[in-house]
Amino acid sequence: MDEPSARPPETQPEETANQVGLVLRAVGRGLWRGTRAVGLGVAAAWQAIDPDVRRHLLQVPLLLYSPLGSRARPVVAGVPDGHPPLVLVHGLGGTRGDLLPLALYLALHGRKRSYRVGFSFKQDLPAQAAALAAFVRQVLEVTGEPRVDMVTHSLGGLVARLALADAELAGRVGTLVTLGAPHGGTYTARYADTTNTRVLRPDSELIRELARAGLPAGVRVVACWSRADVFVLPPESAVPAGAEAVELTGTHYGYLLSPTSWEAVRRALAGG
Repeated sequence: MDEPSARPPETQPEETANQVGLVLRAVGRGLWRGTRAVGLGVAAAWQAIDPDVRRHLLQVPLLLYSPLGSRARPVVAGVPDGHPPLVLVHGLGGTRGDLLPLALYLALHGRKRSYRVGFSFKQDLPAQAAALAAFVRQVLEVTGEPRVDMVTHSLGGLVARLALADAELAGRVGTLVTLGAPHGGTYTARYADTTNTRVLRPDSELIRELARAGLPAGVRVVACWSRADVFVLPPESAVPAGAEAVELTGTHYGYLLSPTSWEAVRRALAGG
């Protein structure tokens, strides 16, 4: 009997290619299912985050403009515009550039003399308050004006209150507008353990000291706050006793980015 003939060798490469193709298709399907599952998981996690937090995270990249306006500029008298000079104070981890859009908006509405102070990341709050006091005195001296107005963001509001503990300096400030300042402390400060965040905890000695001292004597204080602020918790702690309260709808960094916030500041400085 004849033995069965062997499979022609020329058919083996074709069969091997088919097997490789099946494996690759299986791997591809597995990768697609895995990628889809991960994508759905990420989407579900994103949707599970509080809408105010999502809105805040989406706004953070817009702050990339800040370094462009962070360079220190000499204090010059400028042309009188019928208003007190305006001193702008940034918040924790910020720069002079943070308040540049607000300064430009106010300039378009008549407040052309604004001066943005800057602090070193290494300075604690007392050092920042001393630097702010010196800066305000320099603005007063150079411009020859009897008073300035001040606008602050976040931690800058507490820095201003510390600086204005000096009654003589407080007498040279007309209106202080604070944007999302944690006057009563904030529970989010417990997520960081640095010199300048520990003092922002509601039970810190600084917060108790500010509560005992009250607002700077003779200074009109306007506190802008928002229920959507994810850094000042509870949000109402952004309004100290005795201040005029202006409720906004933006996030913590939205104060710096929103024309609605800029207009609220303009109206506050104008007296209502």
